[in-house]
Amino acid sequence: MLLLGGTLLAFGPRPHGKIPPGRVVVSYWEKWSGQEADPMRAVIEDFNATVGKEKNIFVEYVPMATVQYKTLAATAAGVPPDVAGLWPDQVVQYSLRNAAMPLDELAREYHIKPEDYKKVFWDMCRYQGRLYALPTTPAVIVLNYNKKFFYETADKLRAAGLDPTRAPQSIAEFDKYAQALDVYAPGTNRLIRAGYFTMEPTWYDTVQNIWFGGHSWDERTQKYNLLTPANIATFEWIASYSRRMGKQNLVDFQSGLGAFSSPTNPFLAGTVVMEQQGQWMGRLIDIYKPDMAQVIVPFGVEPFLPRVLRPFNYDWGIAAFPSNVPGVKDASYDVTDVLMIPRGARHPREAFEFMAFTQRQDQMEKLCGMSGKNSPLMATSDEYVYSNSNPYIDIYDRLAASPNARANDQTPIYNEALSLIEVAVQQVYLMQQTPIEALTEAQREIDKRLASQDELAAARAAWSSR
Repeated sequence: MLLLGGTLLAFGPRPHGKIPPGRVVVSYWEKWSGQEADPMRAVIEDFNATVGKEKNIFVEYVPMATVQYKTLAATAAGVPPDVAGLWPDQVVQYSLRNAAMPLDELAREYHIKPEDYKKVFWDMCRYQGRLYALPTTPAVIVLNYNKKFFYETADKLRAAGLDPTRAPQSIAEFDKYAQALDVYAPGTNRLIRAGYFTMEPTWYDTVQNIWFGGHSWDERTQKYNLLTPANIATFEWIASYSRRMGKQNLVDFQSGLGAFSSPTNPFLAGTVVMEQQGQWMGRLIDIYKPDMAQVIVPFGVEPFLPRVLRPFNYDWGIAAFPSNVPGVKDASYDVTDVLMIPRGARHPREAFEFMAFTQRQDQMEKLCGMSGKNSPLMATSDEYVYSNSNPYIDIYDRLAASPNARANDQTPIYNEALSLIEVAVQQVYLMQQTPIEALTEAQREIDKRLASQDELAAARAAWSSR
């Protein structure tokens, strides 16, 4: 890590742009590059021209691949950036390694308060009672569905007692929609269109228990507990699709699915009718399948439509992914990009000055609006909602503010545990293990990793007390 940190210092990427004389330069490493970086670059330009100019601060934006690893390595080497754009799982990882600067005092000084944020996003910036990060652009995982196929299959849906004009509202109803929307090649059992496909995408198969009222990580005991009734029900649900469609059929279907960022994306290409995704699907549709967003009028005319009419211009819709728990509505899986100050940063106060600037409502709305995202702040302006490039931004905003919004588990072995749960999902999906067998094996391996982590943490504590 020391070697990598030194290498980054000597040969790492260099920012572009002329730095005004006399400014304190805040080095900001971020994962975004190209067009993806444009929204944050616009916020940085505003800062450098206003608050930065007033307080002699200049923020340099440095795009950085695998920023989470390089920032940790640079911190260990004593040459970290002043600000790093990371993900919520680094909040735990960095705090346990004493690699992140706590921000509580600075947040109080700048009047940054928890009540100003949607709770799910504020909570994922904290660990063990301390604040280590501030949110930027969130993501809310919802049900995306193709309204065109709902209408085309209206007779079949109605025959099954379903409403083709709306999204399913329970898991039981969802399963009926999915089966009615399946299409097989004439005279065969070869699947050519799936109402829902459990492995498209695979990004959220480890958190499906959210919609079944389950938890993998027990905050109270600080242990994993996979073998709960809700978690078992989740895996049984995944297995039910494999049993209904047939293992070979699913494998063959999956092998023919196209790439995510392309016109052959399964949702855009119409090979999968319903799936779980975030706000970026709107942007992908605009780029690769604009016809899905021009049913009535073209893009150039749409901004002049009343807000209430914009969804009617779209072949695709969104809704909360249905819950399997009676009475639970608006459940969602939520994440956010975050800003952190690595331990040992040269200019922490100036870095936080910039971070506080990004948390202003006008700047947050610029950043998230240009990204087609909802805001992590509780307050949003009418203009922000009305002019957002995503016509469903108010739905994402409502779901993020719901008490049933769920974040990633705050666990010291988050990524390792997710990998093991993913293996369990694959075993069940391929019908190689029963849900209980797969979960039992994952539990055993996770317990080993957690025990190793506890031993490592104890060793670190003993060393630091010397």
